Amino acid sequence: MKNSSEKEKILKLLRDSLFRGDEQISIADTHEEIFTPCNDDPVMVFAEKLSSDGGRFVYCQNEAELFENLKNLASYRNWTHYNAYSSNLQNYLQQNGLSSTLADPSTNVGISLCQGIVAPTGSIIITSAQGVGSSLIHFPQIMIVVAMTSQIYTSYKQILNLLPPTPPEWIISIKSSKLIEEEIKELYLFVVDE
Repeated sequence: MKNSSEKEKILKLLRDSLFRGDEQISIADTHEEIFTPCNDDPVMVFAEKLSSDGGRFVYCQNEAELFENLKNLASYRNWTHYNAYSSNLQNYLQQNGLSSTLADPSTNVGISLCQGIVAPTGSIIITSAQGVGSSLIHFPQIMIVVAMTSQIYTSYKQILNLLPPTPPEWIISIKSSKLIEEEIKELYLFVVDE
C-alpha cells in the first residue's frame, strides 16, 4: 500500500507540472557564443594553451621559414620522411624538399592541415575537406599540424560558419591535452603568418 501512495504522489507531481502552462521554458539561443569572448590575441591564447597541455607551438613568419623549421626538426630528430594525410599535401611537401608518403602506417611522423583552431579551448579541427579522406584512420606517435594565423578563431561557431554548403563527411575536434595523453606522444603545431 505504501508503494502505491508514493507512486500516486509522483504521478500527481508530474500531472501538476504538465498542466502548468504559465511557465515558459527558455530555449537556448543558438546564435549566442558559448564561451567568454577572447580579448587577447587568439594566436597567443592558443600557443599558451597548447604549451600548457604538453604540445609544441612553432611560429613561422612565412612558408620558407615553415619548411626550414620542418627540415631542421627532421634533421635533429633523424626523421627520414613524413606521412602526409592528403595527396595535395604530399606533393606540396615533396616540392619543398621534404620526403613524404601517403598514409603509410609504418611511419611514426604524420603531418596534416586543419580546418581551424579554437584558441580558448585548445581544440584543433580537422575535416575531410582538407583532402584527408579515410587516410587518417589513427594518429601517429608524432603528429604535426600546419595552420595559418587566419585559421585561429575564438569559437567553434566561426569555424562551422566557414564550412562549404555541402558539409564534409566528417569533422574531428581534438583537444591537445586529450590527444597527447591518449594516442600520440608528441604534438607539434606550426603556424604560418599570413
